[in-house]
Amino acid sequence: MSNAHGAVAYFKSSAEIVKAVKTARAKGFTEVETYTPFPIHGMDELLGLKPSIVPWATFLGGLTGFATALFLQVWTSSVDWPLNVGGKPYVSGPAFIPILFELTVLIGGLSTAGFMLALNGLPTMKPNAFDPRISDDRFALYIPFAGQKGDSGEVNTFLNTLQAEKVTFVSEPL
Repeated sequence: MSNAHGAVAYFKSSAEIVKAVKTARAKGFTEVETYTPFPIHGMDELLGLKPSIVPWATFLGGLTGFATALFLQVWTSSVDWPLNVGGKPYVSGPAFIPILFELTVLIGGLSTAGFMLALNGLPTMKPNAFDPRISDDRFALYIPFAGQKGDSGEVNTFLNTLQAEKVTFVSEPL
């Protein structure tokens, strides 16, 4: 317990984890994390999480793709290699639409994936400190000892009062 970084309580249902988070936040534990096999509606608000900045990464990536496609098409068709085909204009908007769309979606999607990997600290070689069943049918409430109002004993005592299936210590920082 002296080298533990936090404690985790395991629950069997989403209702139990929601109740546990509400209780933990009411007790004054500010640094609380949950691990669930599926998203739980309203959990972000219960944990006090701010809205994600990932949509902005998607928007900026899409805007970059759109601007790149537009620049390359206008530059190649009117500056670098101008061809007068049947008296049509060099810069023809309808002909550019498919490439504009495709590059907007491609760069927007790649920037979203890259930004998500960076924000989540992936890939990582750290071993998983939790029960592997969290991705199947278990729910976990993790409270780190650092930054809390109480000591490790108080956190452990609190988690044991929640009627959790199991409470364990986590020796690796997350």
